[in-house]
Amino acid sequence: MALHEEIGNVNIWWFPQDFCQSRFGDFRQSGTNSCTLISLILADKVSKMPSLCQNVAEFPEVAWDLIGESINDGNNVYHDLISANLNINIPDALSAIRSHQKINFRLEEWFFTQVGSDPLSPMIVGVELSRIFTTTLEVFQQGDGWDVPSHLFAAIVADCRTVMVTIDLRTSIAAIIDSHQHGSDAGAVFAQSTIHYISDLMFWFISMLDHIYSSHPAIFEISFLCSMPDVALRIPPAVEQYANDICKPKEKTSKLT
Repeated sequence: MALHEEIGNVNIWWFPQDFCQSRFGDFRQSGTNSCTLISLILADKVSKMPSLCQNVAEFPEVAWDLIGESINDGNNVYHDLISANLNINIPDALSAIRSHQKINFRLEEWFFTQVGSDPLSPMIVGVELSRIFTTTLEVFQQGDGWDVPSHLFAAIVADCRTVMVTIDLRTSIAAIIDSHQHGSDAGAVFAQSTIHYISDLMFWFISMLDHIYSSHPAIFEISFLCSMPDVALRIPPAVEQYANDICKPKEKTSKLT
């Protein structure tokens, strides 16, 4: 049973401590560094299913299978293809997933950006993250010459941890799914809000990093993804002018995971 918590406009469910990437499934011994793989595989699964949730206050029971299968698949890919104890970035993770014979993966990276943070004022980065998500979502929904997919995804990498943000345009719900263990009492965590309150979701995420891990990352990396083919060729000026150090996937050099 997942433990429910409500903080303002954000609903959070904490899973049992043994339901996380390092303690669940047949390949859990590979779960220490597999969060990027797990997050990407999870997003791809969400893109192929009906809406994950219709109401932000209701826990989607399918989340158990979704997260569990993603943990198993991500740890399996890491076990088969990645050197032990190696952290990998988003492009390398995408390449590994696509090359694995058991994974049918269709998401593509749209663009990448990063946000610097002042460790002495960690909550300020929440404002910047909110602006990036709001602006990017507005541009995405405009559909500049393309059919808008039902979901937009964003992998956030901070302090060597990757989490996945899923944004469902059909239900106007945004969620953060984090497969790591959280302290001694909780495993993975699932948090969601309406898109209107995505800024609250970002502030909750920053607060959670501080509260659980005493983590104040200097850099937050965000990789936006969706199911549209060749999406990386479409970088609208509104996004390009706004984002920090925006680059196409092949140009990215960071090695965080």
